[in-house]
Amino acid sequence: MRARAVVVATLAALAVSVVGGGLALAQPEDEPGSTIRPVLPPRPPPPEPPPEPPPPDPSPVETAPVEPPPVEPPPVEPPPVEPPPHLGQPDHRIPFVADPPPARPRSHALSRKLGHSPPLPLQLPPTAATQPGSLTELKLGAADPANPTPLGERQGLGLPIFELRVVGNTKTTTKTVEFTSRIELGETATQERLDLARDYLLSVGLFKAVSVDCERTEDGSGARVILHVKDNFSWIIAPLFAYAPNNIGGGIGFAESNLFGHNKKLLLLGEYTTAEKYVLLAYLDPNIRYSRFYWRVDFLVRRDNIREFARGWDGNPRISRATDVDTFGAGAMVGVNMLRVLRFDIRLKTYYDNVQTPSCFNTINQDGSGTADVVAAQGRCRAPSSSGWDNTLNFNLTFDNRTKVYGVQRGLKIWANYQYGARWLGDNWDYHLLSLGTLVALRFFKEHNLLLHFNADVFFDPPFKLEVEVGGQETARGYVYRQYRGDTSLRGSIEYVVPVFKIKGFSLRALGFYDTSLTWFRDLPGQDGPLSRMIRHGDGFRDYLPDTPSGVVRDSWRNGIGAGVRLYLRGVILPLVGVDVGYGFESSSVQVYLAVGSNLD
Repeated sequence: MRARAVVVATLAALAVSVVGGGLALAQPEDEPGSTIRPVLPPRPPPPEPPPEPPPPDPSPVETAPVEPPPVEPPPVEPPPVEPPPHLGQPDHRIPFVADPPPARPRSHALSRKLGHSPPLPLQLPPTAATQPGSLTELKLGAADPANPTPLGERQGLGLPIFELRVVGNTKTTTKTVEFTSRIELGETATQERLDLARDYLLSVGLFKAVSVDCERTEDGSGARVILHVKDNFSWIIAPLFAYAPNNIGGGIGFAESNLFGHNKKLLLLGEYTTAEKYVLLAYLDPNIRYSRFYWRVDFLVRRDNIREFARGWDGNPRISRATDVDTFGAGAMVGVNMLRVLRFDIRLKTYYDNVQTPSCFNTINQDGSGTADVVAAQGRCRAPSSSGWDNTLNFNLTFDNRTKVYGVQRGLKIWANYQYGARWLGDNWDYHLLSLGTLVALRFFKEHNLLLHFNADVFFDPPFKLEVEVGGQETARGYVYRQYRGDTSLRGSIEYVVPVFKIKGFSLRALGFYDTSLTWFRDLPGQDGPLSRMIRHGDGFRDYLPDTPSGVVRDSWRNGIGAGVRLYLRGVILPLVGVDVGYGFESSSVQVYLAVGSNLD
């Protein structure tokens, strides 16, 4: 039908030419769709040669010279009129149409969902000849049927990247999209590199959907990468709710994740729970003027209710001492992305901690009657630590090449953190905190995740509120929130996550986990007298409970196993709802953890 339409249009156009210029058309009836050729009128006969002049007269009679008759030039034959390249040609001669369409790379599937049509490679079938000077030759170059161009090369794969193009962004600036993709001009375009750029763009949480396409540049010497993005709604006001044994409450949060379209972050959180009450304001610029440098500033006001539990009551924990610590202050950080996946930053923190008068409890009698254990051993209920300034320098080195797309992680994260509190900064005493950690995220069957966590902490003379705390959804599921304390800790966790279903942007994922933790104080004095466990540091002190073990004992090791679910919304990195149920082997109890609008991961 398409060839017939072309022929009809051609006949109509050339019929006008026939009326005006006397051209006639002829097309063999037994060759439908063949090329239309113009038939010219017959040539006029050549002119007769002029007659020869008579022989000269020998007589001397003078005669007037006879002029020869004018010779008319032969008529100039008009050159044959060729139809335009786009008229009178079969369908396979129409440029920019590939027949059959080539196979599209994996990243085009999402592009079709977005309504974008990824550019098809410019292709001619082997039967299409290229005419000199035609549109085909000018745009595509001559085709060699004997040596067809490989499909990947026609799309630009395998060629150096000469150009980036961003399509579909409405709020996020083009430069921000290019910077976030981590594609460098000059590197080779491969399907793996395009898929990785897509994952990087989705991981930052700025976009609902992303697809990455590739095509050859006009001169054919390089590749053009096209980034199709669809912006997320960048700000949100959301309620927060958390439930864990020994900690229940909620709050509200405001987050702007793409301030001014430059990926700047603004966060305002307020939360009120039985263990913590705080207000936090933070601003983060992850790339200063699209450089490798970043900075952050934050302000905090918090009241922390720290509960210390008696030894030997794992399954039914009993509080020995509860202390409120009020903190207010600010911090500032500056850092550099050295290799895009390797960053280093320094943070200066200036806080003041006001340790309130504690409450001590009788852990022998469940109703709390009688003399408290702490008072019996130490003479009175002392505060666990002194008040004072907590000013520190924090040095952090992180390698992180992970991507996180719709809750599925892949990659490796390794970090080392050193926190230094010094008297010359205004602290009561000098202390040193060293932490190491790693996360290995393996992906199977496209959406299955195996997550391996490992953490190690070695602290020297830490303040009370900065000691290692273990128990709850972040460290040891199956136990009460912050049930155990120490200055040294080794922790590990294994999680396997599987998809359950997806409905209109929502996805539910289930997981199974195993947590293990070894936490202890390396060297504490014995409780030989009321003041024997009060250790003085500089201008301050730390008072330990009388039954806190020193060194590694069996009570230092805890293990838990369980399962949970996470509900994600497409385009939001953190889960909307998370529920975990854990069983503690040492506690022989089941604990439930719930988080709404906050992070259980």
